[in-house]
Amino acid sequence: MSTPYGMPPTPPTGAPPLPPAKSRTPLYIALACGCVLVLLLVVAGIGVGLYLVGKDGGEETTSPPSSIVDPPPSEDPSDDPTDDPSTPTSDAPTEIETDQPVDKPTEGPSADATSPSDEIFTLTVSKPEEGTTLELSGETKTPENDKFIGVAVTIENSSSTSIGLDTDRFRLYDDSGAEINIRYGAFSTSGPEIPAGEEAEAQLYADVPEDTVLAEISYTDEVGTGGSEFRVPVGG
Repeated sequence: MSTPYGMPPTPPTGAPPLPPAKSRTPLYIALACGCVLVLLLVVAGIGVGLYLVGKDGGEETTSPPSSIVDPPPSEDPSDDPTDDPSTPTSDAPTEIETDQPVDKPTEGPSADATSPSDEIFTLTVSKPEEGTTLELSGETKTPENDKFIGVAVTIENSSSTSIGLDTDRFRLYDDSGAEINIRYGAFSTSGPEIPAGEEAEAQLYADVPEDTVLAEISYTDEVGTGGSEFRVPVGG
């Protein structure tokens, strides 16, 4: 017997029935659970990794400053500029120099020995003397001005070379700094020099007005002073 078009074939009579179709729902459920489990494991792994990375990064940024910010204070006294023992020593020479009155030749008596170098010569100046007449080489001199003013200079030659002794090597100055012309001179040596190791005296006189005050005397010699004027104050 034929089967009409579009109808399923009719199983032959007496044939065994078809087995029932198997359900695949449990398989889909199992696959879905597996995917969810894998996803959870991945998420958990990422979370743990981020936690560990964050923890390690925090330790690296916080631990080093603790050793830099809080170092033990230095106990070396040389690091403290206020404790430097060399600081006050810079003022010591100034106090010593300013407290030495012996370095001021104007405070000493006029008869004290003075020299630019003890190895060359020593110069001693007497106190000035004044008068209206002057006895010199057996003659009595009278001033053209008001008075004579005189001073004695003793020079000891300590060098090994002769040094000069004549009127041209001396100059006199008044209390205003003006030069006083030397009128007369008398010397204890026969020549114009002082031999090495010897001493000589020069007596110098000026013809001056009444109000003149002798304040300084100078000596110049090529050997004794190197050609420079050596000035010494005198007292009244």
